[in-house]
Amino acid sequence: MSDFKKYDSVEETACPPDAARVMEGLRDTGYDFNTAIADIVDNSIAANATKVEINILLAPDQSITVYIADNGCGMGHNELHNAMRYGSNKRPDAASLGKFGLGLKTASTAFCKCLSVISRDTGSEEVLKAQWDLDYIVEKNNWLLRWPDVTDDELDMLDSAADGGHGTLVVWEKVDRLMRQYSSMTHANKALKRIEESLRFHLAMTYQMFLDHNCTAASNVDITLNGVPVIFWDPFCSKIEGTDVLLNIKQDVDLPDGTTAPLELRAYVLPGINSFKTQADKEYARVSNDRQGFYVYRENRLIHYGDWMGMFSKEPHGSLLRVFLSFDHKLDEYLNVDIKKSRILMDDGLYNSIKNAISAPRREADTRYRNGMKKNVAKQGEDAHSQSNNNIDSKAGSIEASRVKITDAAANKVEITNSQGTFTHTLSIRTSTKPGQYRVIPVPSIDDGLLWNPCMTDGKKGVELNQSHPYYLKVYQPVLDKANLVTGMDALLWALAEAELSTFNDETREQYEDMRIQVSRCLRKLVADLPDPEITEE
Repeated sequence: MSDFKKYDSVEETACPPDAARVMEGLRDTGYDFNTAIADIVDNSIAANATKVEINILLAPDQSITVYIADNGCGMGHNELHNAMRYGSNKRPDAASLGKFGLGLKTASTAFCKCLSVISRDTGSEEVLKAQWDLDYIVEKNNWLLRWPDVTDDELDMLDSAADGGHGTLVVWEKVDRLMRQYSSMTHANKALKRIEESLRFHLAMTYQMFLDHNCTAASNVDITLNGVPVIFWDPFCSKIEGTDVLLNIKQDVDLPDGTTAPLELRAYVLPGINSFKTQADKEYARVSNDRQGFYVYRENRLIHYGDWMGMFSKEPHGSLLRVFLSFDHKLDEYLNVDIKKSRILMDDGLYNSIKNAISAPRREADTRYRNGMKKNVAKQGEDAHSQSNNNIDSKAGSIEASRVKITDAAANKVEITNSQGTFTHTLSIRTSTKPGQYRVIPVPSIDDGLLWNPCMTDGKKGVELNQSHPYYLKVYQPVLDKANLVTGMDALLWALAEAELSTFNDETREQYEDMRIQVSRCLRKLVADLPDPEITEE
């Protein structure tokens, strides 16, 4: 009992955490490589850096070393010691991108077992180096921060960004969670190249406002990755012709302590997939399911993107809508910003207010998407039914049990002869726009919302398919490049059209029309919950 002390009549004793278990456990806080590197860049920006140089080096033995250097204010001994502490002291500037005093350590050790920070303070020539080596911590099972000598390579990396002045270099060694061992350096280099490309885009998107020197909202920073400058990417495509801002709200949020904090909301609707003026604009926009939704910024730095935060499900018809949501550090606690600065939680009032506000932009995005999809489907459908036409035409002679004679093409009048007799009827009479396209004819729409309609094209019996019907959009369109599937579905609808003509008489005329209407309505409802196909270049 000798370890116990009394304080206000309550016994207490120190209970420090197990060093090895805590450090190993904090390696699994959920970082991916891109967010981990961004957490280090946050520290550079918080130190007022204007230049950040990131280098990922692969050695012949496939070991990886990561360097992140900047020309920020740098640190003296006490500041460096504090920066390396888990749960370091709060920064003087509450608006700093660094928040919990954990990011440097947890982000780094999520991928490496040896973290070193080398720094030179403003007005000093001394270069200091502090290091957490997890293998050493496990061996000693104690919180032992090491202070090794700075290597020549590290000094070169620091001076490259800091120009011989103040700055900081973060070094990841014993990188064991980034990339597996490959059978050859060729495969390893390709894998690392993919990692680099992913990181480059993540940085371009995350630090858009800092990298865009025309943006006055954030301080300017230049970032290079393996010697190549990172060029910002604007997810809202605000400079692309056809992008519209359909919502622009700035409001003050009431906080529990009686103060207020600003929040900004803007909704951008991109051009439809076929409405971009140039191919370069279309490629820049990266329209896809993964890019729709909220883009949430804290202190001008992107912290979350690519979903609707539970308000809506991600569907292709929402892929043209991107919503800018921005706040500063005053809303951190109110929005429950997490340790990785990658998630927020809104209360019901703010949640519902934002959800209602973006309803109109969602409708516009939906309309643009569906119009673009119809154009895209029409373009894709031009040649998708060629195999069907050849297949049906080769067998029609042995299948057809009716004869149709055109009596007045201008009035769509025909004479049908089948086992029931000879009857006059009205059929769609067409001329093919392409050679051989006369058995299955996709058309933009059909009256009464029908999916299919018997027709005559170039004097041959065919079937029209309504490209605007949800069945065509959701079932046909995703498989238009799969000839066997299309041929099978086309054969069914052509057979229904032929069966109608082969058994047609004056008494069944209205019944057949009603049947097509009812089947088309049923199919419309049956496919209503199927996902919309995503528009792609393919």
